[in-house]
Amino acid sequence: MSSSCHLTSSLASHLHPRLAAVLADTLARRRGSVPQIHGSRQSQFRRVCGVLSLRPRTRVDSELRKILPARRQMVFVHESAVNGRSFSAGALAGSVPSLNPNSSNFSDSYTGVQELIVDSTLIAPTSAYIHIPFCRRRCFYCDFTIVAVGERTDRTADHQDSVMANYVDLVCNEIAATAAKRRNGGNLPLETVFFGGGTPSLLSVPLFTRIINELKVHFQISETAEIAMEMDPGTFDEDKLKGFLDCGVSRVSLGVQSFQAVLLSACGRAHGLQEVYDAVSAIHSSGLRNWSLDLIASLPNQKMEDWEHSLQETLNAGPAHVSVYDLQIEEGTLFNQWYKAGESPLPSDDRSAEFYRRASLRLREAGYEHYEVSNYAKPGFECRHNLVYWENRPYFAFGLGSTSYVEGRRFSRPKKMREYSKYVSHLEVNSESSKAEEYPVNSVEDRILDTVMLSLRLARGLNLQEFQQSFGSSITSTVCCKLIDYMRIGLVEALDNGRRVIPVDQFIKHYNNQSKEAYDYKNMNSRLVNGTNTRGGKPSYVRLTDPEGFLVSNEVISSIFSALPSGGN
Repeated sequence: MSSSCHLTSSLASHLHPRLAAVLADTLARRRGSVPQIHGSRQSQFRRVCGVLSLRPRTRVDSELRKILPARRQMVFVHESAVNGRSFSAGALAGSVPSLNPNSSNFSDSYTGVQELIVDSTLIAPTSAYIHIPFCRRRCFYCDFTIVAVGERTDRTADHQDSVMANYVDLVCNEIAATAAKRRNGGNLPLETVFFGGGTPSLLSVPLFTRIINELKVHFQISETAEIAMEMDPGTFDEDKLKGFLDCGVSRVSLGVQSFQAVLLSACGRAHGLQEVYDAVSAIHSSGLRNWSLDLIASLPNQKMEDWEHSLQETLNAGPAHVSVYDLQIEEGTLFNQWYKAGESPLPSDDRSAEFYRRASLRLREAGYEHYEVSNYAKPGFECRHNLVYWENRPYFAFGLGSTSYVEGRRFSRPKKMREYSKYVSHLEVNSESSKAEEYPVNSVEDRILDTVMLSLRLARGLNLQEFQQSFGSSITSTVCCKLIDYMRIGLVEALDNGRRVIPVDQFIKHYNNQSKEAYDYKNMNSRLVNGTNTRGGKPSYVRLTDPEGFLVSNEVISSIFSALPSGGN
């Protein structure tokens, strides 16, 4: 767009819905081990594990290799400055007990877990992502699946209309064929629908209506559904917005990215500053309350005063939701040819962290809840669709390059139009099977890693009781033990069921028998409930602190990954 991974031509819009594709690349094809993360896959992992990730530093690579088994190396655990203190993955790992890979307990870690799993992926999805790939041009930082159609003029209008109409035909055919295949699949009405891209607002209202109607015919859409659409400034006016709202759109994500004209130009954005203000005015005139504004930090030559101005203008615009993303330099983009992360004219790691801290402070002071690493919302205005991703729930996806998560499988559609057209034709002809069925169902390990990774993106954190019910006491113990030293330095905190913080020393006391390879987490809970020192209640959640914990989410998550068994391999 204007995205799940998470999507207009803006990075901000692309990241959250485009999470689906990222997960497909980094998780779904993993068979029995955490993938090696290097090269272009570093940026993919960064986008999943924490949008603001401090860049890798090669001087700690050798230390990292000493800490993690070779098959688990993740090259962006690094020294990080947090609250003026430096710490390394080695220092943290050295004092935290973990399961011994040579012990019988380790090899048996997944024994019986399959029976424990409470698998929500087998429930029929109630969400759908629709990818609309069209953009006026490709932004300099963008590596997403888009089709650049140029500016709309009298000479180009007919061609653009034909290209978009043909694509909508394909999407509608895919929706119908998918529904036919699932005729006995117990489909439930859709509760969320997200149009990402690309720039969905480049579609005409009639073409958009065709897709909505196709979904209504084959899947039904709940009367209370959130229908979200990414929109870019300069691609709609009041009348066109009203047309989308009349079709059922209930949420708009506006890809602003910056309130400095020079920075918009430096990023290759197709819109200018006046178009930003015109778009905000059109949204206000429509009466729509549920809308989000997207910003990007760490742009080339971006100064703190620029960032402060963008934050203030965002507050002046009054969106119900704000998404703040840190620029990532992706392979294959113009920015990757021109710049190197952490080097001028891009900001340093420390400055990028300050951008993040400043956004967190200003937005929370203004009444926005920092409910996810990159997302802030006024109470009641969290993006319901994106929460489906963060909570690891299943969802349909339709369109070029989109990724679905249905019946435990993550499946990415082709990213080239010709191959996507062949895929849809195959789906129509072979109504009893699909390419998705060739993909393996996510393993137990996949689900454990997905749950940890996605839960720690959320302010609510990882629900320990649910995690234990799904994956067992031994795995839960391993995760908790790995987090203790992060708790000591204020990056992670434990909460009781009333969301009260549990003192670190109390949390540690309940791991006083850490030398055991398989700690009985149920006994820990029992001691918390029945013991004399129950100050704060029993631990129900662990979460990253805001903002310092979120800043080093990659390090925390990769540390947990390194301690988990690898499926008995």
